[in-house]
Amino acid sequence: MASQDKTAVKRASKLDYASVAFAALPFMGMISFWQVFDGIVPLMLTNTFNLDNAATGVVMALDNIFGLFLLPLFGILSDRCASKLGRRTPFIMAGSAVAAIAVPLIAVANNMRSFPLLIAMILLTLVAICAYRTMTVAIVADITPRPLRTKADSIEKIVGYAGTGVMLVAITLLVPDVEHPDYLPLFGLQAAFILGSALLYFWRIREPQLVERMHEKSLEMGIEEAQIDTDDSPEAGGKQRVTDPSIRMSIIMILAATFFYYMSYNAMTTNISRYADAFFGMAGGSYAIINIVTIAGGLLSYVPIANLSLKYGRKAMAVITSAVVVVGSAIIWLVPGFNPLFYVVFLFMGAALGGVDLCVYPMLLELCDSNSVGRYSGYYYTVSMAAQVVTPILSGMVMDAAPTMLFGYITLMGAFMLVTVLAAKHGDTILIDEVARREEAYEEQR
Repeated sequence: MASQDKTAVKRASKLDYASVAFAALPFMGMISFWQVFDGIVPLMLTNTFNLDNAATGVVMALDNIFGLFLLPLFGILSDRCASKLGRRTPFIMAGSAVAAIAVPLIAVANNMRSFPLLIAMILLTLVAICAYRTMTVAIVADITPRPLRTKADSIEKIVGYAGTGVMLVAITLLVPDVEHPDYLPLFGLQAAFILGSALLYFWRIREPQLVERMHEKSLEMGIEEAQIDTDDSPEAGGKQRVTDPSIRMSIIMILAATFFYYMSYNAMTTNISRYADAFFGMAGGSYAIINIVTIAGGLLSYVPIANLSLKYGRKAMAVITSAVVVVGSAIIWLVPGFNPLFYVVFLFMGAALGGVDLCVYPMLLELCDSNSVGRYSGYYYTVSMAAQVVTPILSGMVMDAAPTMLFGYITLMGAFMLVTVLAAKHGDTILIDEVARREEAYEEQR
């Protein structure tokens, strides 16, 4: 009997890995772009056009400012899309095509020393990326039954960060150590990466058919999307109104948890190089070891935490991982100097940060109907962008006033994240044991 139960659970938790991986390719092309943009464009602005740090910061903040209003807008527009290709695919293909044209022209403008062309191409690229950024995560949710969304999200993140790794290697190989490098080969490769990812996606993914398959699989799990989606017309897309005060409060708390997640995470990534230099004795680029360890922790944690969330619930895993972030950052804050065991702490912090990110987004989507996935994905990215605008300023002020308090600040943001996750009363889905029981009952009725 136990063996039969294990077999049923294994069958219930089976994910269409190939479809999820191919659906994640536009996310990979999009997220890899930020490594090139954030790493190289500031060098163009300061070295080629002689902008000071303040002016460079303004240009580099445009992506977050654009995201605050463009991401939810395009998310709602995609919810209302009635294309035969599906809701997300037209935005993914159009946005990728425009970005593939605009990205290399950034490098061309740098070579020409044309500041107006550079700004124009940066703006065009940012609008193009914003046009489909939300859709790169919404599509994976659209084709995945609700109980398996955390697992699918883990695959998407692995695919995405694998692409990020490729572009990091490309930066080291294609950017020569000269006073004014030619960045066109790197930006040309990035454009090819974006376009190639989109074309592979278009070749393999048939969005309407996969969405229909998701509905069939959901029925086997005892989940009728028709009971959730009262109006399936394109005009209803993105117009869901939550009337239950408890659910509305849970949505607010989940978005708040997302905000504080990025407040803590971005504070660390923005300031770790200076903090490590000042307090860990890590001069030059040696601080990157901390980043590598943290990223490794996240990558190693995605699949195990996704599987644990199937068994014990998303909220439980979000609470546990939030607590690990608080404890880990408090250790770094309160223990003076550097200890080699800090690498273990950073490894667990990376795993925990990855776990929080992995759980809160599916919790949010659990509270909306499938007609509003784009809209709520836009809200998710909007609060993340808002945090990434605010936290560099606040954490920078902390570094100026009391540098030793950086991880105290991160601990505080992590504590707020933990409290808001605990306050969310909704967002979990049925656990995998119950899914297995329902699927067995469905098979017996056929």
